[in-house]
Amino acid sequence: MLGLHALGLSPESVLFIEIILVCSALFAIFGGEPENRTQKTVLWCFGIVAALSLGRVILGPIPNVQPVTIGLVLVGATYGIRRGIGIAILITILSNIFLGTGLWTLFQAVGWSVIAIGGAIASNQLINEEKVMIGRLMIAGFIAAFVFDFIVSLSVLIADPNPSIFITYLITGLPFDLLHAAGNMVIAITLGSSMHRILTQSLSPTGLNIRGTPNESRVE
Repeated sequence: MLGLHALGLSPESVLFIEIILVCSALFAIFGGEPENRTQKTVLWCFGIVAALSLGRVILGPIPNVQPVTIGLVLVGATYGIRRGIGIAILITILSNIFLGTGLWTLFQAVGWSVIAIGGAIASNQLINEEKVMIGRLMIAGFIAAFVFDFIVSLSVLIADPNPSIFITYLITGLPFDLLHAAGNMVIAITLGSSMHRILTQSLSPTGLNIRGTPNESRVE
């Protein structure tokens, strides 16, 4: 994100981008069937956003270590692509209110949305008979760290569209990528089962569509 910090984007432009992102997220989460807009559905979704955002803010002093990536892998696997994207966007914007916002928020929102999509696509491999496979979740978290960091690193091309600078940027950021990957694996081991259990429990009382069979894909 160092590249985007050098850009003089006006606060108005940043606000406009974030308003568009929030509207898109709310439509993704609550659009469609009426049961997606019940009070319990709203509370659960916003609760998940608040919990993962708080976790990111609390762990902010530790570079690139936070629960959001693993959380969104599981959100995508449990809720599906559309809601996964919406929750990913809201988490990015809410946590950046405390950690710092700018044009990089857009790249982070895209990156974490891709992670949620990946979780939805890999749901059959990550969840078996409604139980999360911790080993596979660790692998997913390791891969997701590099995917997310690569997407966010694309921001440097806006400040300076020079391939050599971009490659140097990727190499310089490799230690932080490894911290992200290691943090994801630790969080998968320590919190993966609890996260999945909470997400699964949230489905029944809210009316959100739970998988009809254990191996039904969450791609929507």
